[in-house]
Amino acid sequence: MRIRIEGTRAEIIDALFRLRLHFAIRAVSRVYPGRTRPQHWRVYLTTRPRERRRSL
Repeated sequence: MRIRIEGTRAEIIDALFRLRLHFAIRAVSRVYPGRTRPQHWRVYLTTRPRERRRSL
């Protein structure tokens, strides 16, 4: 799955930490500047679902 995150640097970092709880992050693109807001940025992620642990 490919996910695009847009926001301030702090928002992007927070989103990355939260997404890692639910997805295995395979790749993170470089940070692209926002087109309309100079303080906003874009990052693209390639993810896959995190494998669930089986209970005994």
